[in-house]
Amino acid sequence: MTNTSQPQGNTLTLEQAFEHGVNLYQHQKKEEAREVFEQILQKAPNAVPALQVLAVLDVEQGCWQEALRKLDAALDIEPGEGSLLFDKAQVLAQQGMNKDALEIVDSLLAVAPEHQELLAMRQQLTAAIGNVGESRRTAKYHANVRSKTANAIDAEVGETLTLAEQMLASGNKEQAKQLYQAVVSVAGEQPKALLGLAKLQLGEENFALARQTLRRAFDAEQSDTEFFILLSHSEIKLGEYKAARDVCRQGLKHWPDNALLCRLLVQSYEKESNWLEAYRVALESIRLHSQDADLRYRLATASFNLLRSRHNFTATAILDCQKHIEQAAAIASDENKQRLSLYLAEIFWYKGEALASKQLLEAHMSRFPDDIEAGFNACFVYRTLEEWDNYYRTNELGLACGRRLRYQGALPQWNLDRPKDDIVLVMPEQGVGDEILYFHNLRLVLDNCKKVYVACDPRLEPILSRAFPEAFIVPIKRIDHQDIDVPKEVMDNITSWVAGGSLAAMCYQQFGRHVYQAGYVNVNADVKITWQNCLDAIRSENPNKPLIGLCWRSGLAAATRNMHYLIADEVAHLVKQFPDALFINLQYGDCTKELNKIEKLSGVRVVQLNGLDLRDDFEGTAAVIDGLDAVITAGTAVHRMTTAVGTPCHVFFAGKEDSDFSAPQALYCDNEFGYFYPPMMENKYPLIEAMAAHIKARF
Repeated sequence: MTNTSQPQGNTLTLEQAFEHGVNLYQHQKKEEAREVFEQILQKAPNAVPALQVLAVLDVEQGCWQEALRKLDAALDIEPGEGSLLFDKAQVLAQQGMNKDALEIVDSLLAVAPEHQELLAMRQQLTAAIGNVGESRRTAKYHANVRSKTANAIDAEVGETLTLAEQMLASGNKEQAKQLYQAVVSVAGEQPKALLGLAKLQLGEENFALARQTLRRAFDAEQSDTEFFILLSHSEIKLGEYKAARDVCRQGLKHWPDNALLCRLLVQSYEKESNWLEAYRVALESIRLHSQDADLRYRLATASFNLLRSRHNFTATAILDCQKHIEQAAAIASDENKQRLSLYLAEIFWYKGEALASKQLLEAHMSRFPDDIEAGFNACFVYRTLEEWDNYYRTNELGLACGRRLRYQGALPQWNLDRPKDDIVLVMPEQGVGDEILYFHNLRLVLDNCKKVYVACDPRLEPILSRAFPEAFIVPIKRIDHQDIDVPKEVMDNITSWVAGGSLAAMCYQQFGRHVYQAGYVNVNADVKITWQNCLDAIRSENPNKPLIGLCWRSGLAAATRNMHYLIADEVAHLVKQFPDALFINLQYGDCTKELNKIEKLSGVRVVQLNGLDLRDDFEGTAAVIDGLDAVITAGTAVHRMTTAVGTPCHVFFAGKEDSDFSAPQALYCDNEFGYFYPPMMENKYPLIEAMAAHIKARF
């Protein structure tokens, strides 16, 4: 037959047409469905299913007599068919013909005395005709049937669940899954069956389906702890961390001492790298579960990452972190103990205990020689210990693990053994201060190849173009955690590449020093004159006073209190050591409050140069530094720019526990002096006074 709802030419069988009509009905296309069923009757007048469905459609439209006519026609074809009689009884009842309906229901109950829908209808019909006693008796009998049926189902469910658990225990997961699904199909939202099913789905890493299964039976007030635990676990696996926390907290209201819920709550913050909340929740949980190895490990991890991410390198924070790591290691698994040893190695390095740090790292590397991350971490310790061969060797591991720069290229890496006709790309890495340092060695490349492209921070382009006119400068704005995007025309032209930080190793191996060229910055003449005039005006107002540039911390606001930097109180003590000097501010970023505090504590105003953009105008900054008598700075980009310009630079660093700040070290470049001090030194005033004495002696 032809189905008018389908494209013409598609001939369907009666069975296919009926299925199509049902599908239309289910999708609420009832007029189209009626048309299909009527066409079926035209082809097959005795098609009882079509008559029955059309009767239902008639009832929905309130056409009661039409519905009864169709049902009677169907019963003439199939006399005594139960579903037709049941439908007719329902239509009669809706028309108020209760006695006629009751007669049909009683005839059906004679065949199926425990049919629950028939019993429910009989109870309603007997009540409607006023036979209250019969209605009550029917209701009581119906309740007994329901109870007996429920008990039978419960018994069957219990047996099936037991069998499913046995299947699961014997490794027959698919059979167990089928049994759980059978229980759900028979008994509905059966919690034990859904829980078993969800566990299997979790085992298959089908976390979305497991969450859906658990949600079907989850009740925040009634569910067992397993529901809370597995649901939270599923939410975490799906990246729904807030939802996971909501479930954990609901569970902890019922079971406040449940360690697993505490772990999951901490984990939800760990996954977001929200180390502050992870630390807070872990610390709170430890009060209840002091010997829980997992919570101890998570507390140590949160403490360690909080220290690093906030640059909160104070003695108190470092010692607190060390305590958490050591407490966790005492009860940790072997795997976690090994990871904690790496945390501890870094903490020892922060504290200046470089030899202890080296011992832990080398022990780890001997066990796990392929752990290049740990190998790269060791380079910082080797640098502190001035073990240069080891430093440069392990520093190269930073390329392999992506810590120094994110770049994957098929071309070879350049070195001094490469052909002289190479066309080389020098890649930027890490921060802008690091780039300034690396370019002390750029001449090494220029002198040993045909052509050089230099990728750099766009702010450095003017300086590098003038310092190295034969190089092709490629400004690249880098984005954290993304690969470096080098222009295609550059990549198509080069024959090799080299990371900027690798040039120092070549210089050291070839010449026994760390930089190939000391000062290399040639300040733009016009910019130099502009800022020289500004500084000359200041000098004229302050005759015979040396001008000292001052930078005391990085640009990170979170790093204000940091063992590597000075705080405002310490800077005030520093400027008071130079009553015959004038300080010029080189501290980039917003430092107005600090400058006001320094002036209040010392009575000395650090001069702010109007119009100088210390964060983005590197050419102007270089011109100002070029006109100063000296610069005192933390280990920041200001330090690197000062040495590249050639102005005397006095830089303070946290070193080793036995560092002697009273004996400044000559560093890589001319007029570059390093003042190393024990990192855990709380009182930096002696350091400041030693620095001041040495600087004033040079004046």
